[in-house]
Amino acid sequence: MWRVIGQEKVLPILQNNIGKHNLPHALLISGPPHVGKMTLAIDIARAINCQRDNPPCGECESCLKIENGKHSDVQVISLISQYNDIEEKTRTEISIDDIRQIQHMVSLPPFEGKQKVFIIEGAELMSMEAANCLLKTLEEPVTQSVFILLTTNIGIIPETIVSRCREITLNPIAAAIIENTLISVYDIDKEKASLISRLSHGCAGWALSAVQEEKYLDKYYDIRNKAIEIIDAGLHERFVYAATLSTQFTRERAVVYDVLDIWLDIWRDVLLLKTGLRDSVSNIDISKQLEKWAECMDISDIRGFIQSIQETKEKLNQNANSKLALEVMMLDIPVIIVNIGKR
Repeated sequence: MWRVIGQEKVLPILQNNIGKHNLPHALLISGPPHVGKMTLAIDIARAINCQRDNPPCGECESCLKIENGKHSDVQVISLISQYNDIEEKTRTEISIDDIRQIQHMVSLPPFEGKQKVFIIEGAELMSMEAANCLLKTLEEPVTQSVFILLTTNIGIIPETIVSRCREITLNPIAAAIIENTLISVYDIDKEKASLISRLSHGCAGWALSAVQEEKYLDKYYDIRNKAIEIIDAGLHERFVYAATLSTQFTRERAVVYDVLDIWLDIWRDVLLLKTGLRDSVSNIDISKQLEKWAECMDISDIRGFIQSIQETKEKLNQNANSKLALEVMMLDIPVIIVNIGKR
């Protein structure tokens, strides 16, 4: 069973390629975070090595091993790759050592499956040396080996690598499709399914993680609650929070980007409520609270702070001083917000 949701244009082509044993030796799957890239990559690995008809069955020994990360012929290479001795939280790129390990494994025949599958998560994070090393491997395809590169930003991957891969683009899907899938397949009640589907912004991978791992949604709520708390906090508390985020940014950049994305979620909802577009709100479970904010703010203030959050993300991407960038964002929180309860 293929688990990827709402990608009907992609699946028939892959199924046909796998059924006829002519899957390209290298695939490049691109799309926004959590849209389902890794889910699709694992599905492809299962389908290639499935031991039954109509792959992937999801029940044979091979499918189960791949799903649980226990299959010796399916390897995932990422910032937390087992092949690098550097403390995983300090890594910002996939190194040449990671790719050299792949080269060694490619030279060996499959141990227990039909084909070896190498999934490179965050292919845009490869160092130039790693990218050049991978290019040499892609230029000389080896039978019984498939490479699957995953990326959120195909534009910064060297064209020499892109040109040697079959490109697959995964786009966000309608919230209604995700909601219906959560209800029919995962037996989630309609209210929770509606909330999760809206919070996912069309990214099925995020929705499935929220359903399958309770802590995933709890993490979202924790960040959101902190954002709401900071709105009513004084300048000192805001700067302390900025310093906390800055320290965290040096260890886990992705976590801080997640925080800023959730802030954007909240303030876009405030803007939507201000303009009367209630049906498009994501955080429907706190819409009444957000509506009170919207009533107390000028629309230009809301737009201004949304822009400030976006600019902060851009500054962090450009390796600006993270503490300073986050402090400036805290200063940009509209002053009127502090006095919402007093108006």
